[in-house]
Amino acid sequence: MTRRYLLLALRLLAVLNVAAFGAGQVAASDMPGVVAVVPGQSVERIDRDAVYLLAPSGTPMNAAQALAALDAGEFSKEVPSESGASLLERDLWMAIALKNTAGDGQGDIRRVLGLGGIFVDYPRVYLAGDGVTPTEILGTKAGEGQPLVPRYFTYIRTQSFDLSPGATRIALINTHLNDRPTLGVFREGELGSRQIIATLIKASFTLTLLVIGIVLAVISILTRRWLSFFVAIGFGFVMIQVDTSLYSTAFASTPQTGRMVWEIMTVSLIFYLYYVFLFACQETLRLRKYPWLGVIAILLPLPLIWIAINSDATTDIIWAVYIALILHAVTIGMKLDIDPNLRRLTMILLLLCVAAAILVEPYYLGRTLPDLTVEYIRDAIRLTAGFAMLIVVLVDVRRSSAERVRLANEKLAAMRTQAETNQRLLDMERSYSRAREAATRRKHQLAAASHDIRQPLLGLRSALNNESGSLSTGLQARLGEAIDYLEHLTNEYSDREDSVAAPMKPDEAYSLDLIVRAVGDMFGSEAQAAGIAFTAASTDCQTDIPALALIRATSNLVANALRHAQASTITLTVEHQDGCVITVRDDGQGMDEATLSAVQTRGTKGTESDGDGLGLAIVHELAHRHGFTFELQSSPGHGTAARLILSKA
Repeated sequence: MTRRYLLLALRLLAVLNVAAFGAGQVAASDMPGVVAVVPGQSVERIDRDAVYLLAPSGTPMNAAQALAALDAGEFSKEVPSESGASLLERDLWMAIALKNTAGDGQGDIRRVLGLGGIFVDYPRVYLAGDGVTPTEILGTKAGEGQPLVPRYFTYIRTQSFDLSPGATRIALINTHLNDRPTLGVFREGELGSRQIIATLIKASFTLTLLVIGIVLAVISILTRRWLSFFVAIGFGFVMIQVDTSLYSTAFASTPQTGRMVWEIMTVSLIFYLYYVFLFACQETLRLRKYPWLGVIAILLPLPLIWIAINSDATTDIIWAVYIALILHAVTIGMKLDIDPNLRRLTMILLLLCVAAAILVEPYYLGRTLPDLTVEYIRDAIRLTAGFAMLIVVLVDVRRSSAERVRLANEKLAAMRTQAETNQRLLDMERSYSRAREAATRRKHQLAAASHDIRQPLLGLRSALNNESGSLSTGLQARLGEAIDYLEHLTNEYSDREDSVAAPMKPDEAYSLDLIVRAVGDMFGSEAQAAGIAFTAASTDCQTDIPALALIRATSNLVANALRHAQASTITLTVEHQDGCVITVRDDGQGMDEATLSAVQTRGTKGTESDGDGLGLAIVHELAHRHGFTFELQSSPGHGTAARLILSKA
């Protein structure tokens, strides 16, 4: 992805360069254009009407010779090619005609020439015309017999000169080919005031942009986004470099020093942006995987140092700056630690700003717009880029803060849920502890009750033995069975180890007729007294399930039907299926599904019951313990059928 962006950027630069070359090819002309100087007005970008002459290398040419060459038609409107030109010699001459278009009777007008650019050396500016020998006018004399001292701020300006009505003067500028300046003719004092205003505006822009850079850097440090910090430093560096021409002309003692300041800051900026790009994209470019590729990438921009020291080729350095800016935009768009959509939006905005800055260079629109307008456009571009960066980062910080708040809220919610879960677990543990304590107390109570009941049973058995002579054999047997049943039932709730859930298996199968007769005898009288027809049908089906368990289960089912079903008929039958099936059926009021499910839970009873809700739960426990199945079917108005399904003996 990064390679694709770089390829597109290089193609864009190639297209713009071709356009620049085409734009520089203008129609040739032997004489300079005449610039109309109107009273009360200034004229900018008069260099578009200039003609040029490139002196042969090593052949000095003075102003008089240049004026003679102009008269001989040796100047041309076509800008000379840099091929074969010495970048360290003043070999370029520019000529332009200035004419006061005021009518006769009006006074002279006083004007000053302004030259814009970053110069290797000061240009020399001469004024000639009307047979007057060319006179150097750049600057003012420091004293009698002293050399001229140029006055400069962001523009170099000449000393003032007068133009009579209808008079034409020729301005000759001698400079380096690489330092071809932009020109303007201004009213006296206007150039300085306008440049001061422009400088103050530029300074305010620069200060604003530096503040933005500092804010970005601080935000990056606070959010621990180190690549964002390097990008913010690069942004501030760019904002400072754009105003290097101001620093070099305002604070440098000589043009050479100013040029050196500009080159140092510009080349440093190029290196910084380039190496930040390498740092951010080292994985994408596989620089760690192929160290030799990393070495080449590190050494790639070093020729710029040679260009800056030896050739003073401004064009090459400026193009390198724009390539570095494009790489910086790609770094932001590909690697900056912000939302991906914001990254791409920022990259597009920055690339548009770079393209706009290229368009206002002298190779393109910069040749058709006034210098101050170009400066204002550049400042607007800088502000756009700066505020775009700031807004994008602030939006991302806001989104990140919102995301952190959301994550914090989720964490708090999770902690709250965990706390509630822990509280529920604690409550359950406390409830379980209380239940265990209650079960222990209940167990002790049952053990005590079993012990108290067991003593009278022993007395009853002793009395039955003593009275055996006076009782019939059948009655004695039934009373003995009843006492045995009570003893076994008591042992079920005893805490003695040998009675806990110990199933009583006979040595051989027995007939269920024993169970039917026992239950019939237990509830026959109660059913007759309640007016309920209770039928217990005899059977020869056999099982090996302990009789006590079946008696308890069947008696609970019959007792429920007698006391709670509001039935008129109850039948106890045994069927032969795949084993034996004991069925207790009534024709009572029945139950719906909800009630049917509820009454089978321990402690739950029907609306008409005055019991404790244990009967059916006990049946379920006995079925689970002794390996038979308990089924209960019922519907409102159609009675209830309970079945104990026993496996084969």
